[in-house]
Amino acid sequence: MKPFLRTRQHSGSPMIGRQLVAGVTAASLMGLLVPVGAASGAPTFLYVRSTSCSDSGTGTATLPYCTIVKAAKVAVAGQTVVVAAGTYFGEVSLWHSGVSGLPIIFRPATGATVVISGPRHGFTISNQSWITVSGFRIQNTTSSGVYVSNAKGLSITGNTVQTSGRRISGAAAYGMYLNAMTSSSVKGNLVTNNAGSGILMAGGSTGNQVVGNELSFNAYGYVRNAVGIDLRGPGNIVKANRVHHNEDSGIQVFPGGDRNQIINNIVYANMGFTTAAQTNCAHPSTGNTSGCITGDHGIDSLGVTGGSIVGNTVYGNATSGINLEGLAASTTSGVTIANNIATDNGIRCPNGVGGTVKCPRTGGNIRVDATSRLGTSVNFDLVNLSAPGTMMVWGTTSYNTLASFRTASGQEARGLQADPRFTRAATGTFTLAARSPAIDSANSGAPGQTTSDAPARPRVDDPATPNIGIGPRTFDDRGAFEYQPAT
Repeated sequence: MKPFLRTRQHSGSPMIGRQLVAGVTAASLMGLLVPVGAASGAPTFLYVRSTSCSDSGTGTATLPYCTIVKAAKVAVAGQTVVVAAGTYFGEVSLWHSGVSGLPIIFRPATGATVVISGPRHGFTISNQSWITVSGFRIQNTTSSGVYVSNAKGLSITGNTVQTSGRRISGAAAYGMYLNAMTSSSVKGNLVTNNAGSGILMAGGSTGNQVVGNELSFNAYGYVRNAVGIDLRGPGNIVKANRVHHNEDSGIQVFPGGDRNQIINNIVYANMGFTTAAQTNCAHPSTGNTSGCITGDHGIDSLGVTGGSIVGNTVYGNATSGINLEGLAASTTSGVTIANNIATDNGIRCPNGVGGTVKCPRTGGNIRVDATSRLGTSVNFDLVNLSAPGTMMVWGTTSYNTLASFRTASGQEARGLQADPRFTRAATGTFTLAARSPAIDSANSGAPGQTTSDAPARPRVDDPATPNIGIGPRTFDDRGAFEYQPAT
């Protein structure tokens, strides 16, 4: 079950909820007010340095600006803001947009470590588009580290966003809050240890790619509510992310998040520990008197339709590994679950003193509740438990083996129950060892199945393994990693 608080869309930012009086008019004005700088003879580069500088200067290499804030007021389409090493303290709020093919780029100087520390947001992009923010360390903000509203064509890449907000009621904050963002990419970022969810993609955000990020140790601390990636907009691709040790679920898809593709992600150990006195944390059944088990699903889909959950590795999460629930009765889900490895979910959690206890709430490596079965397809997954527990859930019935689930549900005709032979799951290494049953056994024609794995290695045929897969390639592997034979 979900705590009521999770219906909240934002914490800690006074800008959330601001509405354009006339959205179409404002959007059209965005295009009219974009100065095209570098294309019209302005310098290609603006420079920022914390010493020997002047915000009254020209931003040249010989007289750089002192603050990124000043550069953000001046920079126009086609210009790159290059920031020297140091710690900067102001909120970087964009004043202009780039254009397609001529973005405004913010990046550190080559080899420099640039920290933005302590403002409300590290970067604010509101009603601007075609902006690139790459390579910054954003920390200790009072609200979301990166705040986006009504923007298109953004590239947010290679940043570290950490310690946003505080873990007390009223002061929590997301690592990244992305609202009404379209046709943009969020790639290769580390979003960790924030006082709220890592990334929230809300308010009609669509056509985006969230790829290759690491999201970890995000937690409100006073209530089980922080997830790694929270999707509430439709039609996005979430691929090859590493999502672990968050307070609630790893990847969460909530109402509004229809037709998303969740592909090739590594989602593990999403479980937390808080004190028994905290809200939504009383689980006496755990037998743990010093506190209680938190955490939730690996991948959680609540009340959404369409989309695919394909080729993920989902391991050791507090409750059900892949979870579909909450549709209205007689609604066709249209969700495809295929080619995943889902093992050891919902069987044990840390109890704060080095032992293990039975996890609370739902179990099962894959769970589809009673109202979410219609139109759901589940096949070609590899599941396993290393301790007694629930293997699968279909409707209101739990099954301890894949075979009994298959007989009752008619699903997983090509599913496998076996040890996936991870290289070393205990250290978070989920590549496949030789002779893994996941090798050369997937459906390469499943919706969203990729021609490469999470680290972008090509699909290859292992000559030592018979090809039992189907589709255009009969040698794709299940899970997020493709086995790479020595030959």
